[in-house]
Amino acid sequence: MSQEQSVIDAFLIKGTEILFNNIVLYIYICVAILYTILMKGAQFRYVFHAGRLLFRKHKGGGTSGFASYAISTASRVGAGNMAGIMVAISTGGPGALFWMWIMALFGSAMSFGESTLAQFYKEKNSLGQYVGGGSFYIRSRLKMPLLAATFALIMITANTSVNGIQANTIANSLAAYNLDKNITGIILAIITAVILLSPGRTAIIKACTYIVPVMAIPYLLFGLLILIINIKEVPAMFGLIISEAFNPSAAFGGAIGHTIVTGLRRSLFSNDAGLGGGAHAAAAATTSHPARQGFLQMFSVFTDTLLICSVSGFILLLSPSAMDKIGELHGINLMQYAMTEHFGEFGTLFLTLCVVLFSFSTILGNFFYIQTGMASIKDTKLAYYIVVFLTLMLVLGGSIANLQTIWNLGDFVMGFMALINLIVLVILRKPVVLLLNHYLAQWHQGKYPVYVKGDLPEIETDAVTQWNREDNPELNK
Repeated sequence: MSQEQSVIDAFLIKGTEILFNNIVLYIYICVAILYTILMKGAQFRYVFHAGRLLFRKHKGGGTSGFASYAISTASRVGAGNMAGIMVAISTGGPGALFWMWIMALFGSAMSFGESTLAQFYKEKNSLGQYVGGGSFYIRSRLKMPLLAATFALIMITANTSVNGIQANTIANSLAAYNLDKNITGIILAIITAVILLSPGRTAIIKACTYIVPVMAIPYLLFGLLILIINIKEVPAMFGLIISEAFNPSAAFGGAIGHTIVTGLRRSLFSNDAGLGGGAHAAAAATTSHPARQGFLQMFSVFTDTLLICSVSGFILLLSPSAMDKIGELHGINLMQYAMTEHFGEFGTLFLTLCVVLFSFSTILGNFFYIQTGMASIKDTKLAYYIVVFLTLMLVLGGSIANLQTIWNLGDFVMGFMALINLIVLVILRKPVVLLLNHYLAQWHQGKYPVYVKGDLPEIETDAVTQWNREDNPELNK
């Protein structure tokens, strides 16, 4: 590593520590608690309702709610759910997993909020497709175009960096089978280009819709199998997670603050709750009520952290020999060792397949965010091709590069992205609460919740450009 790169890495690492330890952590906790109170714990009380919404039949044209859920889940479920969990436990101890759960449970309220806002203030792009998210409602509702453009550029930087990380994770996992990283990078770039350059967004949406169930369900089943095989050790494992959460051992830093911050950073990298990225996927859906998509995105956070990240953590924690390798093995290599201990060579093969699918789906999901962010700045074909080019370069270069600097850059800019989004969520809390109450009032009456422009005049401004009666699929069956 060159001296210049070492200086950059040191700056990014120190800056990230200062940003998260002294600012983002406290604001995140305060906003998460605020939204939980304002929503009266809706993320806990209506979690099963949110899950059932996944299986509701889509009425009307456009992107379905499930497809939007699949895009955001595809973006969330990637290297962070496997290599990232290994990093979390290696640096913050088993207790980091507990704090990831807590951050996800309370942070999901913010995911509901940002996704509901994205739907409420969504717009139509030059192709007649719904677009929206933080960069849109900061511009249209808060009338702050410079901040909106800044947020979009930060999001583009963060997600482009993450795509390089995903490509690198794929290349490293396949290198175990003597597949040259250059070859992997070229093949990956070609497949990505074919999908991204397809007309409209249909190829991206279809790919995410198919990949998410195919990758998630077998992974969860393997996790369940590992729990069953090691059922006698499961109580001790949970005991270790809880004890290390509040009293971390010296081997993992010995400081509860370090463990909590590690959980927050890995939670943000994994599930995106509070960052505002998932809101861009939420806005794409054609749905009957803004809050409906809020519930679906909230459930995506649960899918990511409480299920998939937990499985990754259990794979490591239930393998004593793998735990002994912490410090010697890192990231995905540590997880490959653990899977070999559980299932032999088949375990490694299965994990490699999961890595490829998880990471590739994240590249596609992240690109959906990137191009939506770019559209909020400039909605032209040239702008689209620019972000396609950037994505392909990171996929190709990320496959063969040492990405430590990009990992550090991703964490650093993610902190600023979270900071802006969290402040905006506090400012726009009123529409979220009123839309939630409007939805629940209909649902408790046995009605299918529907929103039509004019239902809540106290929160409607010129920023609400959709939701006319003729646009609502539930009223035009």
